[in-house]
Amino acid sequence: MFETTTHLENSSHAQVRPVALLTCQENIMPLSWHMPMSKEPFIYAVAIRDENYTHHLLQKNKEFALNFLDISYVEAFERTGKSHGNEVDKFLESTLHKKKPSMIKSTLIQEAYMIYECLVIDKLNYGDHDVFIAQVKCIHNAKGKNVSPTLFMGKGIYETISNEPKQVQR
Repeated sequence: MFETTTHLENSSHAQVRPVALLTCQENIMPLSWHMPMSKEPFIYAVAIRDENYTHHLLQKNKEFALNFLDISYVEAFERTGKSHGNEVDKFLESTLHKKKPSMIKSTLIQEAYMIYECLVIDKLNYGDHDVFIAQVKCIHNAKGKNVSPTLFMGKGIYETISNEPKQVQR
């Protein structure tokens, strides 16, 4: 039996999304509303509510980094999501370590297995989030690192991929 609704918050079905920690300047924000838009050039989109401190920082600085972390850092996602960057130092709260960027000014996260350094090229509004469109200027990849990517299920629930990756013959 199906239950039908027109509002996302009324849906009880989990929406599995990869989650990353977005850094802008010295601020950290967990983010699951993001996606690639173009392979060449590599264009990426992130959706941020205008009430978030990160939104203000993105508008001002026109850059950010997406830091992808293993599920073992799930507590850092929760801690950085429950506080406001204009009130506390989220790096101190998260116990994550800073990494110097290559192409932008915003701080990166040392524990990440993949990092995109991004420059904002456009901003669109569709409802309660603004979509920041960015060109990925640099990719940091911790090759060879065994990764269990963090997936956000909604309502404080996280999961990861638990089986061996399967490669399809092309």
